[in-house]
Amino acid sequence: MNAPLPPLSKLIKIPGIASPVQSETISHFEGFGNYSRLFFLGKSAPVVVSQTLKLFELQLPNFLRVSKSHLVNPQHIISLDNLKGRSNQLTLSNEVFVPVSRRRIDGIRTQLSVQGVH
Repeated sequence: MNAPLPPLSKLIKIPGIASPVQSETISHFEGFGNYSRLFFLGKSAPVVVSQTLKLFELQLPNFLRVSKSHLVNPQHIISLDNLKGRSNQLTLSNEVFVPVSRRRIDGIRTQLSVQGVH
């Protein structure tokens, strides 16, 4: 029997932010070393925290790891676009473009087709 899917929205505690944050307000994460940048909807500047993408990936199982340095909220994906050559990118609802790694593209396409994103 299949295990139930985790809820799409969840409160998570983020180091450096006093109160827990709704996961649906996060558009994506960008990792660099042992730090992550969190991009919130409606805010122009990211929040930098001293936590790796791997830890956020474990806390937010519905988010998609699209490359070594990007974790994306699937609720905010508008489209998956094929660029010149073998490059692909996601377009998010806040008009941000996120690269998708070549080795992860097939899995991402499968997950997005289940969610109805083209």
